[in-house]
Amino acid sequence: MTTTASKPQTGQQVIEAMYRHWENKWYPNFAFDQRAIFYKDDQVSREEIWQEIYSYPANLHIRFDGFKTGNGVIYNQDTVYTFKEGQLVNKQYSIHPLVLLSFDVYFYDPATTIRKAQELNFDLSQFTEATWQGREAYVVGTTDPNDQSRSQFWVDKENLYVVRILTNNKGVARDVEMNNYQEIEGNMVATEIVFKNNGQLFLREEYFNISFPEKVDQSWFDPKQFSTTNWK
Repeated sequence: MTTTASKPQTGQQVIEAMYRHWENKWYPNFAFDQRAIFYKDDQVSREEIWQEIYSYPANLHIRFDGFKTGNGVIYNQDTVYTFKEGQLVNKQYSIHPLVLLSFDVYFYDPATTIRKAQELNFDLSQFTEATWQGREAYVVGTTDPNDQSRSQFWVDKENLYVVRILTNNKGVARDVEMNNYQEIEGNMVATEIVFKNNGQLFLREEYFNISFPEKVDQSWFDPKQFSTTNWK
């Protein structure tokens, strides 16, 4: 149990606690398939199967609806490359909040995570506690858990992993839930991710075929190798 003396009082201390708790215990590589279920007006509008692989630090490769479509994205060290039919159509600087707070946080020196979180407009001096899905949580980025206008992330108090991330970008309030944590091969995995824009459900991801590769080929995260990459 966390004692009162050691209990985090700021966002910086929450990040430090997450790192200490999971240091050398979290998985550096993570591969899975997912059902991407899109919603419009609370109705399912379409479904796809995506393939994804993550590797520390800050590497994520997503294929939309199979490798043959040539559609997908690569996040490589805070730059995102978008591909359509095998061709690079966009490249831009982007820190992925979910990658940072669900994976990289357990490997980066906490000072690095803190800097990147601040760049994402999380005010780490704003801190409170709340209940999320029946469990106690630390809330970083606001002092009012009902105020969804501020970028914030929620961390399960006991397990010290992220369960919710809210960001505000260009007038869009995005609320992301990391749900259904399960222990798989000794690793804790959020097996359902729910995305809402301005309170409206628009995407639900269900993970399956989950694995934790001992090694990955770093060329899989090289944009120049996109068309020939296939980790299946």
